[in-house]
Amino acid sequence: MRLLYRAEVSGIDHVPTEGPAIISPNHRSFFDSPLVMTMSPRPVIFLGKAEYMDSRKTKYLFPAIGMVPIKRDAKKASMAALETAAELLRAGQLVGIYPEGTRTRDGYLHRGHSGVAHLAAMTGAPIIPVGITGTDRVQPIGVSVPRPFRGPVRVRFGEPIQPANYRYGGSRKRRQQMLDDVMAAIAAMTDQQRSDEYSSDEPPLIRGGSESVYLISTHRANGLSWRHAAERAVDDACNHYDDARVGEVHRLRCRILPTGQIEFTTEMKLSTKFRGGSPA
Repeated sequence: MRLLYRAEVSGIDHVPTEGPAIISPNHRSFFDSPLVMTMSPRPVIFLGKAEYMDSRKTKYLFPAIGMVPIKRDAKKASMAALETAAELLRAGQLVGIYPEGTRTRDGYLHRGHSGVAHLAAMTGAPIIPVGITGTDRVQPIGVSVPRPFRGPVRVRFGEPIQPANYRYGGSRKRRQQMLDDVMAAIAAMTDQQRSDEYSSDEPPLIRGGSESVYLISTHRANGLSWRHAAERAVDDACNHYDDARVGEVHRLRCRILPTGQIEFTTEMKLSTKFRGGSPA
């Protein structure tokens, strides 16, 4: 790595010499995982797509350097990955997770998914943010083999983020605060501009928290009071979804009916848990 790609590493002292930790880098290239695995002072286990085991190029290489294959079946992949990662952490291992979920295609540091914070809260393992630069020159998206002498590439291990330090607010708020701090730390160690959008619509291998089970839907309803209209909007959501949590009021109007009563109309965005079927 040092010879062919002029690899440089800093912040090694931030990686605990023993015990579990979640290694959380930005994701610019397929080359990121081998780079972090080889430059870390301890073995790092990344969870990877089981499809890698079908390729002659990776079926022997990835398990040899510490990748654990996970089948990405739509319904069970995230839970299987989360449980596998938790088991590895409880065994005192270093587990690598990309908060962005997948590689950036536009060069931006994209919005993180809360799986990394959910896993830290669940296991008590600290998160080590990692900033990677230069790997997009070594192996851009679409290039199958890392190109030597395109470095330097740099790996910077940041200060541990301890889940025990997030004690205030509900669990969702604590996870979001933790994730925000992880992404801010990664941004400070890279040359990337930040984006509020997710890197891909494809679910990452590990998701956790609200965005893994909830989606945002809009519901409109009328009532003879604002409260009545709001309750009917929530009822409409719950007719199609398992759960509904009020996000924001998008629109509120009222008009006088011929009877002299005042009718309220509200349009609300709700965080809903999909149950099945299609909304009317």
